[in-house]
Amino acid sequence: MEDNLRVDTVSKNYKILQKVDHYSMSTDSFLLPYFANVPKSFKKNIIELCSGNGGISIILREKSDAKIEMLEIQEDLVELSKKSIELNEITNVIVRSGDIKNVKDYYKPSTFDYVICNPPYFPVENMPNQREKFNHNISRHELLCNLSDVIQAIRYLVKQNGKFALVHRTYRISDIISECEKNGLAIKRIRFVYSKSSSENSKIVLVEGSISKVSDIKVEQPFYIYNEDGSYTDEMKKVYGIYE
Repeated sequence: MEDNLRVDTVSKNYKILQKVDHYSMSTDSFLLPYFANVPKSFKKNIIELCSGNGGISIILREKSDAKIEMLEIQEDLVELSKKSIELNEITNVIVRSGDIKNVKDYYKPSTFDYVICNPPYFPVENMPNQREKFNHNISRHELLCNLSDVIQAIRYLVKQNGKFALVHRTYRISDIISECEKNGLAIKRIRFVYSKSSSENSKIVLVEGSISKVSDIKVEQPFYIYNEDGSYTDEMKKVYGIYE
């Protein structure tokens, strides 16, 4: 194995390869596949946009037999995802190198039953002053795609009766709803994530939606990551696959 690679467990049955000097999977990448009501049948198909090192799609194999495809613009992460697929001997999961702004070049419209994405969160104007590795910036900031690009790609790819799911920063929720409305999509489920029950504000939000003009959002119970003593909540243990 290359010196800058490490093997990390991401679910009960699967592991992924991650680069030591690259942006690694964070809590939101575990929360999204837990939240998403993806189809389970092998006859269905799922695509993950901005798939990074492939962790989300690999976790999804725990709950779905559907065909899973990933689309990622960073070539080194595409190759890393392929290695993780081989490491786990997973079938019916593939990764493609490509730009979500060019999805029409790769796919026909209304191709997928479910579209899932953990996109870059921060507008370019919010980039920090400190020096970060370029990979980190691409993963965290809207350098190569923005929220509008993501929503437009989702609208093009999702089937009429399909669904999509996103994880994002809570302060961007109005932007998410606005972009969805512009593109004929509607949010149907929202779950706000808090550090713990005493936290004043939610920092992460999980949303699921579909092609619709009807705004009938279901706001689910808050998700708490930690108990007040700093230990993981029982639900967070389920997310991480911690079995006691």
